[in-house]
Amino acid sequence: MTTTIPAAPSTPLPHNISSDEGQGRGEPLLDVFQHPDSADLADIHRWLGVLEHLVGPYIDPAVPRTRREDVRSFGQILEHESLPTESSSPEAVLAELAPYFQGMMRWNHPGTMINVTPPPTTPAVAAAAYASALNPNGAQDMSSGLLLGTELAVVKMLSQLAGIDVDRSGGVFTFGGKSTNMHAIKHGIQRAQPHARREGIRTPVRVVSSTQGHPCHEEACGWLGIGESSCLRVPTRPDGVMDLAALENTIRTSIGAGEQVVTIFANGGTTIQMLVDPIGDIVALRDRLVEELGLDYVPRVHVDSVVGWVWLFFRDYDFRTNPCEFPSATLSRIRTQAARIAEIYLADSFGVDFHKTGFASYVSSIYMVADRNEIYQQGGITDADHPIGGGGRKGLPHQDLQFGNHSPFQYTLELSRSMAGPLQAYVNLKMLGVAGYQRLIGGLLVSSQRFADELTAQGRFEVLSDADSHGFAVLFIAKPAVDTPSLFDRAWTRDDLESIARYNYGFYRYLFEQQELGRCPIACDYSSGYHKLVGGAKIGVHKSYPMSPFYDEDTAVAFALVFGEMLAEYDRQPADQIPAEGPHEARPLIFRPGSLT
Repeated sequence: MTTTIPAAPSTPLPHNISSDEGQGRGEPLLDVFQHPDSADLADIHRWLGVLEHLVGPYIDPAVPRTRREDVRSFGQILEHESLPTESSSPEAVLAELAPYFQGMMRWNHPGTMINVTPPPTTPAVAAAAYASALNPNGAQDMSSGLLLGTELAVVKMLSQLAGIDVDRSGGVFTFGGKSTNMHAIKHGIQRAQPHARREGIRTPVRVVSSTQGHPCHEEACGWLGIGESSCLRVPTRPDGVMDLAALENTIRTSIGAGEQVVTIFANGGTTIQMLVDPIGDIVALRDRLVEELGLDYVPRVHVDSVVGWVWLFFRDYDFRTNPCEFPSATLSRIRTQAARIAEIYLADSFGVDFHKTGFASYVSSIYMVADRNEIYQQGGITDADHPIGGGGRKGLPHQDLQFGNHSPFQYTLELSRSMAGPLQAYVNLKMLGVAGYQRLIGGLLVSSQRFADELTAQGRFEVLSDADSHGFAVLFIAKPAVDTPSLFDRAWTRDDLESIARYNYGFYRYLFEQQELGRCPIACDYSSGYHKLVGGAKIGVHKSYPMSPFYDEDTAVAFALVFGEMLAEYDRQPADQIPAEGPHEARPLIFRPGSLT
């Protein structure tokens, strides 16, 4: 049976916005709005074309950053900005806007390797832009229509990916990875002190994370008002994952002091080393301590997997037949990571950033829970006096939602909710599918390993991350000479190691300068320090973090050669030469000698 969509009624418009006076309708101000008689977005296409024409001169396809001709500080730029009294033409305003696009990273360029930020897929961007023209608010379906269903669809797809019960699970898009962790702490408090939402916290609460956990675990505690010092840091084992004996001791000590441990953070793929904590063991430890200590609540186990969630795409990969034909070293790394992250189904919640490893643009983050009633509870929907949850009802299951009764604003932090995140996530999950993500992520792994191998083969670089990094990032240093011993050599003295650190910092500044001059097609980063050297020494290292799908093995080989050529040029510079300005303020030299003498 074919359903016919009825045509819109031809109700005449009020005279003051009548369409019979042309696009302008006699009032220039109305020209900047889409006319209600039209579904045509030609004006938006036109303004995009104007911007493309104006911004185009700042883009050189050969370099990873848009050209920055304006070297003024933000303060100096703001001296020329003020609120206009009269209206201006869109053309004039866009011409003023265009210079602000200077100095931006071009994430699609294969040489952009400074952080875990991908280029977004163009269909996902188009979907978000098209919806933006309609201005939906994801707070309720009466505003956003069925578009709000894309959020529910993403929740279902991620639940399937993680192996959790789609009939019980839930999730909400929110304003970033830090917010997913804030939700996890909030829900931990909610479990331990159910009346805290109305009455406040009565018993001191604590959150536990490892020393490898993200700094935002502490920051989220500060934002929630429980204090950054409430985040207890647990040491890690030599391989970087959480020390379970130390975790148990930390929990016992805290509870013994009359505190409540409300949330335990497990790493689900750290930014650089992609470390995944033993999720199943942490959950088992939590359950045992609940029983042994007689707790009347269950501390939350949240997996901070906003980067490493993508390993879930390999959960059911056929490693025997290896359909993507990954090299054995890459296949082994993927197998290890997939097995570790597969335990995420045992956790209470986890976070996903599509704008990190999902190939969406900012912001596209979702907080996922095994039991959606915990999301409803944060808005009081499970309270007996709530209009939805009244009489002890726990909120509507997703399968029972009808158009008109889906209102996330009742239980989300935000009352104003962009649909850009859910739409981009939906488009990418449906368009790329499991196989597409497998090829993208696996391809980046293959290319990053090739880059590391090529650097090592030159004899002037030492890759430091091979032994403990399980992701795309390559950490390395430049050696002052081919015969410079390894940094892991126990013969290093403080003075010698500091000399290596200053040599590499100078090389970093030189690369920085060449990038600004348009002579270097690579934008790598200088990490805050590598801490696994003998004696606890910590020095700054070069970091390559490829995220562009156009970064293939041939590109990796070419970029390794570029680094070698740049290093040779750097060695020919006068020792006292100070590099010129880079594209932005350079990171400072990092050198902490530890216990070296």
